[in-house]
Amino acid sequence: MTSPLSIGRYRLLPVKDGAFRMPRNFLGDGREHPELLSDDGKVWLPIGAFLMPGDEPLLIDAGLAHGFPKPEIMTGGALLDELATLGTRPEDVRHLALSHLHPDHVGWVATKRGGVTFPNAQVYIAQGDWDHFIDAANYGPPPWVRQALCDLAERGRVTIIEGERQIVPGLTALPAPGHTPGHTVFVVHDGRERAMLLGDAIYCPQQLTAVDWSAATDVDPVLARQTREWLWREIDSSGAAAVGPHFPGLQAGRVLGRRWQAVPHA
Repeated sequence: MTSPLSIGRYRLLPVKDGAFRMPRNFLGDGREHPELLSDDGKVWLPIGAFLMPGDEPLLIDAGLAHGFPKPEIMTGGALLDELATLGTRPEDVRHLALSHLHPDHVGWVATKRGGVTFPNAQVYIAQGDWDHFIDAANYGPPPWVRQALCDLAERGRVTIIEGERQIVPGLTALPAPGHTPGHTVFVVHDGRERAMLLGDAIYCPQQLTAVDWSAATDVDPVLARQTREWLWREIDSSGAAAVGPHFPGLQAGRVLGRRWQAVPHA
């Protein structure tokens, strides 16, 4: 279990669900940063989520869960056990903020039998992703997750967000499109202290400091690069910590010029 990150009065707890392996050319050419390569020559990255504990626990992203049809690429299923070690049950979660609707970020929203994993959570999804993945039914959530989201929306349990918006005190959503049309980054903030949760806008620290690297799964590569450039400037100028659900070790860091420095956890 990765240690928490403190942002003023708030804590951010990384929670691992699984891992995926991609070809070495999934990001850039895979050769400039051999530390990302495992023994089989593929890029290994975790599949994670982030918990903000408190009176109304908030979960950012929902992992992959069990049963992905290509386990040689991605495996999941550890999220609920990891949450349990943090003293958080699924029914405790009151808010579920989704960076986007790709399978490895929505897997625990619902089960194949139609059950909702977090029965007391309000779900937050950007309008662009709802239009692209739910209304237009482009590849993204598994069918049972798509149906569950539609059912939750009918019951008033889905909040569609547009533009910059505070989700709860201390957490703000910012549009970061390109990887998907409605891709969202979340900022944990308290006074001058900030941490940015990057979703898949940035897969790993190396991509943040080499913004020309695109990911094979970017829906709009040109817009995704513009978003990476904006994020690099924002993180560099603000001094914010930054982390994503695929960062090695779910370890946060800061941009110092063109270098990346890990942030010690609390």
